[in-house]
Amino acid sequence: MIKAVFFDLDGTLCDSDAAWSIAQRETFQLLREQYPDVSEEAFTEAWRTVHRELFKQLDAGKCAMADVRDARFQCLFQELGLPIDKVMEGLSGFFCSRYLTSLRLYDDVTVLEELSAYHIGIITNGAHDEHTDSQLSKVRHLGLSERIQSLTISGEIGVRKPRVEIFQVACERVGVSPKEALFVGDTVENDIVGANRAGMTSVFIDRKSDVLTPKTADEQPDYLISNLHDVLSSLKHKHDYTTSG
Repeated sequence: MIKAVFFDLDGTLCDSDAAWSIAQRETFQLLREQYPDVSEEAFTEAWRTVHRELFKQLDAGKCAMADVRDARFQCLFQELGLPIDKVMEGLSGFFCSRYLTSLRLYDDVTVLEELSAYHIGIITNGAHDEHTDSQLSKVRHLGLSERIQSLTISGEIGVRKPRVEIFQVACERVGVSPKEALFVGDTVENDIVGANRAGMTSVFIDRKSDVLTPKTADEQPDYLISNLHDVLSSLKHKHDYTTSG
């Protein structure tokens, strides 16, 4: 029987892509005020290149999310051939702050109020500190602290999804086994693969109307939904299947 329902944060509970786009666009506008010769095309290409390389290191375990945050703008300015100065420091602070304030919960997060019979937790990749650009700050800003019972962040645990350890720690903290937990996420590679390998019931929420084409058993979610309220039917189906079996 399912006793705990865990959620991913970015892309599952909140629209982080939209917030990122807003912060990126407004950061470029500020940069142009100081360096008008930088084109939007050059900025966008450098931005993508820097983050691609930094996240590659992050996924390889060579750095933490806090390191990515700290190195982001220095690498960006180097890529653009700009001097490392106070403008860079100001833009870094602006981006983090604007990203946070632009975050919005999806409308279907109201499902949390309908899950009172279960332990509700979040398992997320990111920094675990008091910086504006941390998962802890996001949860507080979004008003989720009062709506969940546990928060497990990779920066605190030392491993990122899809490593099974972070899922196991989340379950151990609340006294449930992975088989007694359901996990909802919006990415196959981090959320579904990790939850499946940990032995949890996996639920993929399709926020982008993507065609899901699992290549391995680990990539196959137990349930596929398009709205968080469908978690309720997934839980009912799981309960009916378990009791009838």
